[in-house]
Amino acid sequence: FPIDFKSSGINAEYGVFMDKNPVELGYKDYSKTRYTKKDVLKFLGFLLLVEGGGALIGIFSGPAGPLRPDDDWFDNLIKPWWNPPSWLFGPVWSTLYFMIALSAFKVYRKIGFHQALPWMVFFAQISLNFAWPIIFFVGHQLLGSFIEIIIMLAFIVFNIAVFTPVDRTAGLLLLPYLAWVTFASYLNFTLWRLNPDAALRPWCVFSNYFDLCSNTTAPDYVAVVALVD
Repeated sequence: FPIDFKSSGINAEYGVFMDKNPVELGYKDYSKTRYTKKDVLKFLGFLLLVEGGGALIGIFSGPAGPLRPDDDWFDNLIKPWWNPPSWLFGPVWSTLYFMIALSAFKVYRKIGFHQALPWMVFFAQISLNFAWPIIFFVGHQLLGSFIEIIIMLAFIVFNIAVFTPVDRTAGLLLLPYLAWVTFASYLNFTLWRLNPDAALRPWCVFSNYFDLCSNTTAPDYVAVVALVD
């Protein structure tokens, strides 16, 4: 049956999360095509939040970072043959973070911060994104990080669902992000399956600053490349 958008409260152009054109609601016309200096500054703000936040997390949780001094735990894990080289992750995440920031900016230009749901989902998924390296690289929790990344995947899908009705391009910009995190989820699962003993390592976040770790030491692992299906 045809849908009567007016009677249902659904706006055919702006999606189910917006019942009127933003201008009709008295909001600024964020969908204008010309970019102003303020727009550039706002985009840089989103870029600083996403790209800068990701960079800080990468520095703190990366090899020889403040939270991982002399930590060769990841290097010694058994890895599948298709595990990407370490140098690939930096360029990939830099590109994805740029696209995430641009996606958020395009939605902001349409609705500002006047619609709560899209922004609640966006900030939830980016927070989960920033938390994953801490759980995986610092906490050494293979199973915990796998559970977390599955939750993040669900929020990314939800993020695309709430961004697309507002701005179709904004939703499309998140698809490469979804694809990469899907791949990362399978890699995380494979590492957990190949390293069952590593998953039992105690959580040692900030262990160099506080006595949070047990005296149990994790077993030494032999770095090998596993040929798995």
